[in-house]
Amino acid sequence: MQAPIFIVGCDRSGTTLLRLMLNQSPVLHIPNESGFLTKLWNQQDVYGDFVKPYQRWFFIRDLQTNKATSETVSFQIFKLTSEEAEAALAEAAPTNYLGAASAIFSAAAAKQGKQQWGDKTPRQVMHIPWLAEAFPQSKFVHVIRDGRDVATSLLKAGWVSSFLEAAHRWRERVEAGRTTGKALGRERYYELRYEHLVMQPEETLKSLCGWLGLEYVPQMKCYYENAADYIITNWQLHEMATKPIDPSRAYTWKQNLARREIADFESVAGDLLRELDYEVSGAKVQFWLRGIRLGIQSLKPHLKKTPEILRKLGAS
Repeated sequence: MQAPIFIVGCDRSGTTLLRLMLNQSPVLHIPNESGFLTKLWNQQDVYGDFVKPYQRWFFIRDLQTNKATSETVSFQIFKLTSEEAEAALAEAAPTNYLGAASAIFSAAAAKQGKQQWGDKTPRQVMHIPWLAEAFPQSKFVHVIRDGRDVATSLLKAGWVSSFLEAAHRWRERVEAGRTTGKALGRERYYELRYEHLVMQPEETLKSLCGWLGLEYVPQMKCYYENAADYIITNWQLHEMATKPIDPSRAYTWKQNLARREIADFESVAGDLLRELDYEVSGAKVQFWLRGIRLGIQSLKPHLKKTPEILRKLGAS
């Protein structure tokens, strides 16, 4: 079994699109978000060496109850029965927590007729050092998208309340990924731009596959034909997954955002946008609005019924 591939990045950056594309590989399987690798680590003393049935049962039980996303639990992403998971763990025993996790991922890949597994859990961009040490041969693909488009998508999903909050989230995760990823070196860390993926998909995928040691197959551009086989929930968030690649999805902020929204985002993350060679509009938050926000922030601890006002002014 080859070393795993981790797809990470700020939420709504295109990690699902890349996962669907790479799943067209005849050797690589990447299930839905797992969300358990770092969370269940502190239970490893309970699991022991997985030799005894009750140790394996504890691990399977925790996978069946751990929330991977707001709508899914970790176990269901593997599309394994409890008996299949038990058999995979028994075959791997004696092993440790990481060996057991790898055994489950590998069993899911084998059930799809594939030999290599990956994990697409965007928030793990904050845990690259831990994952890199836990899986020493693993590789990391950090998907980066223009933060203003990410902010729009985050707001639409209801995951943030303002462009200011979205900007802080995007900046924190992109900077964390770049800092810790680059420390691994070029052999293990790869930055992929969403815009390149949708505007030059074949060229971008061929370059990535070459780095990953995978064979590029033309079907990767036709991911939408079997996307339903790889998405288990929340189709509203992945409505574009059933459609062909659309270059117009890049830089939509230029047509869709108000100048104040752009100014809010750039006031927080404009320097990172420049560092990444994204165009910066130079829009500024109006002086009067900055004054109001500072005043609201100073009064916020004493105000009880102003969430809507704070949201509209972008001060929440």
